[in-house]
Parts: sequence; structure tokens; C-alpha cells
Amino acid sequence: MDLKLAGKCNLLAPFEKLWQSQIKYLAEHALSCCLASCTTSTDAQRVRERFVDRIIILVRSGGIRDQLNLALDVKGHVAALAYRAQGTALYHPRVCNYIEALKYFNASIAHTELNSVDRGIAYANRSIVCMELHQYEDCVANVRLARASNYPVRFLPKLAAREARAQHALQHVRAINARKQKNGHRSAERNWQQQEKKQPAAANGAEELSTKLGPHLHGLAVVEYEHLYARCNYCHSRRLFTFIPCEGCTVAMFCSVACLTEAYRKYHRYECGLVRDLWRIGGAGAVTAFRRVAAELASFPDVPSSVEYLELFVAMKGYCAVADGLEGATVQENDHRQLSYRIFLTDIIHQLMVERTVLGFCCIEDPRISRLLFELILYYLTSCAD
Repeated sequence: MDLKLAGKCNLLAPFEKLWQSQIKYLAEHALSCCLASCTTSTDAQRVRERFVDRIIILVRSGGIRDQLNLALDVKGHVAALAYRAQGTALYHPRVCNYIEALKYFNASIAHTELNSVDRGIAYANRSIVCMELHQYEDCVANVRLARASNYPVRFLPKLAAREARAQHALQHVRAINARKQKNGHRSAERNWQQQEKKQPAAANGAEELSTKLGPHLHGLAVVEYEHLYARCNYCHSRRLFTFIPCEGCTVAMFCSVACLTEAYRKYHRYECGLVRDLWRIGGAGAVTAFRRVAAELASFPDVPSSVEYLELFVAMKGYCAVADGLEGATVQENDHRQLSYRIFLTDIIHQLMVERTVLGFCCIEDPRISRLLFELILYYLTSCAD
């Protein structure tokens, strides 16, 4: 088991089958109707709605969901143990790849249940790596986390001895740094930073995207899957020595309670139940799109009371995603295919949202909300892909 995206779903195969058998004809028919008989925007809108509805029917009646093996994100002993074993192998004296070992121990923590023995052991293992990298304060923090997480009683003396060594070393380092500062010298660079420089640069555009989004959307950029256990899900910092997990999923980790709280307030309360499957079925594009939807909804005091705003928002932006794909003299078959695929993906995401989030109650009680959220997901899938 590694940190690459496991169990990724191949949506293209079932979509291609539907495209060739039925959706291609539906798209051509919708285009001809728009060009030939739609004299008003209302007429064109009805054609678009029928086109979307027909694809939804095909997706839900074709057993597509069963082929994807989508399931609830559940924490468990088997995955936690496997990640912990990988971390231990990387920590081995013959390997000494401490930074990668930390990532696997973080993954193990993310897959453990609250106050479980597995989590206590993973915290303890992380404290060992911190000790090796001279991160004594973080070592002490992890020892305390391990002790609070039902760490096995028979190993508690070893944990206490490590904590004592870390405390002693921390006092020694602080004394040295105090003398250096008094003499006008800078503290030495930490060993883990030197090891980080030896690692290849992360191929992650999240930081660049975060700056483009602006301060009011800070935290909405998505960390690439390979770096989920090395970067804070909210602020993207690399404080991987003391990451804490989301208790509702195995994907999100945070550098502090403050980041966890802000992420939950801004978007994670809606994405938590389906974010792992979003990665599997649509990758970073699907996660980014749904996070934008979640952020829009989180800005409302109450979703049902904000139906009018949603209607206005979708009227201004949502239908343009469908309009751009169906109308215009220069539209090619590939444009129809891309639009149809996004509708196909949107319906699967929409179903997961209804089944696994509190938004499901809103959608069941008010079909208008269900439709508006569908259009909102489609809009952001299209804008994130452009």
C-alpha cells in the first residue's frame, strides 16, 4: 500500500459505452432543436433541461454506480496497520528516509479511530522520527498524544523515557540558542529541513491556485492527493510532525485545531462524507469543484432559506455550462462529449451528496434545491476544467 490514489475508478469506460449507444444521438438532437426551433431563451432552456434529464436517467438506470464500487469512507485497523508498516520500513536504519516515514505514519493516524490503540502506536512512532530529526518539542507533543490515545500500557515506560530524553535535549538546545542569540549568531538549520531539500520538489499547483483565488477564498485550493499527508488540508503548511486527522474521513489532515475548525466551517462539513470517492471518480477537478459548491453553501446561514439566491446564481452562471456545449455554429463532437461527460460525472457526485451529507434532507424536502445544487456542481466542474 502506498500514498498514491488507490482504487481509482475508470469512469471513461462506462461513459464511452453510453456515449456511443445513446448520448451522442441525444446531443445531436438537442443541438438541432436549439438551432432550428428555439426562438427564445426559455425554449432553449427547456431543451437543455431535457438533455440533462435524459443523461441522468441513463446514468441511474444503467447500473453505473454498482460498477464503481463506491463506498463510505470508514477508518479501520487493516489500512492503518499497512500504512504504519510502510512507515516503519522507511524509518529502518538501512533506509533512514524519515520524511517519507512521517507521511506514512500520518496516513496511519488518518485511518485510525479516535482513542484507538492503533492511533496511540502511530503517534508514538511519529515521536521516534521527531526524536531522530531533533524535533524535541514535537516529540514531546506526540508522546502526549500517544498517551492520550490508549497507547499500550506495557510500553508506557519506553514512552516516558523518550519524553524525558526529549525534554532534556530541548532544554539543552534552548540554552545553546540563547547563548548564540546573546552573541549575535543565528541558530543552526534544523536537520529535517536539510533532508527536505534532498527530496524532489512537490508537483503541486495548490499554492499557485491559492494565490489566484484571493484572500476571501483562502483554503479552497486542493492539495494534490500524493501530498494529503504532508500538507495541511486548509493552509497547506508542511507541519507534518504534529498533523491531526479529521475524525469523519481518512483524507483530510490539519496542522492545528484552528485550521480544522476553519476548514469545517468553510467547506469540509459538506465534503467530508464523499471526498475520498471524489478523488477516485474525478481527481482534483472533482474535489475542487465540489469544494467551491460547499463554500457557497457554507456562506448561507441556512440552505433552504437561501433558495432565491441559489436560483439567481444558477440563472446567471449555471446554465452557461450547458449552453456553451450545445449551441454555436463551431461546436464540435468533442465539445458535446466533454459536456456530456461532465453531466455524467455531476450526477454521480450529486447522488453521493444526497446520500452522504446533510444536504440530502434539503434535496428530498425541496426538489428545487436538488436541481439547483446539480446545476451548481455542473457549473463548477466546467469552470474548474477550463
